[in-house]
Amino acid sequence: MKQSFPSSCCRLALVALVSCTSVTASLAQDSPTAAAPAASPQRLEDLGVELVGIRLSGADFLIDVRYRVKDVAKAQALMERKVHPVLVNEATGDRYYVPQAPKLGQLRQSATAKQPVQLDKVYFMLFANPDRKLRSGEKVTLHAGESTVRGLLVQ
Repeated sequence: MKQSFPSSCCRLALVALVSCTSVTASLAQDSPTAAAPAASPQRLEDLGVELVGIRLSGADFLIDVRYRVKDVAKAQALMERKVHPVLVNEATGDRYYVPQAPKLGQLRQSATAKQPVQLDKVYFMLFANPDRKLRSGEKVTLHAGESTVRGLLVQ
């Protein structure tokens, strides 16, 4: 008997399940609460970047964070692959993570030896907003490694 591949709907559901499993697994590995108390509040300028905008995207299922690099040396810490950024809703405490797709990897740009950080280039990070809890007008805090930036407004 010839085996058939699952329908496209089933394949899409399977990819979504694997993506959610990857995000859940990374949640267990990353603990922003451990980094949050130790990190002192900073401005984005202290990280060598300028905020272009934080917007809801993909029918409000994604949070699109765009920033422009102003100081390559300072921005290097934010661009490392080892750093796992987390957005926290200041009002509710809900946490939003960068999803990791099986074939694409993390849905954010990072620096490598082959692709170093470039001055005045706009970079992005996409965070999952699975229940569409985060709304425009709310304030979020960005935790990235040892850095914490508070009071970022979602447009």
